[in-house]
Amino acid sequence: MKRVITANTIKQALAAGKKQLYAPLKETIVTPEARTLAKQNGVELLEFSTSTTEGQPIDENLVRRVIEEVMSQLPPSKRNYQEIKKVVIEVLTAYLQKKA
Repeated sequence: MKRVITANTIKQALAAGKKQLYAPLKETIVTPEARTLAKQNGVELLEFSTSTTEGQPIDENLVRRVIEEVMSQLPPSKRNYQEIKKVVIEVLTAYLQKKA
């Protein structure tokens, strides 16, 4: 079952001081009102589909968990989702290539 992000979800995130919500495309439905509210308030919806450079799929849940863990260990000024995602995918791609 897919998770639904509504305007209320965005309001709750804002109240908790969150500026990023994980919303993987395969697992999440984001309502139009939620998208608008997120954009207006600077909340980034992290929607990603992951695959290696060769197109081999990578478990999105694994990528998300690794990114969340890395970000939790960094000071806020060093949290760059896109850069962390890029490194995580590069490492997992290299790992998968070694196993093949």
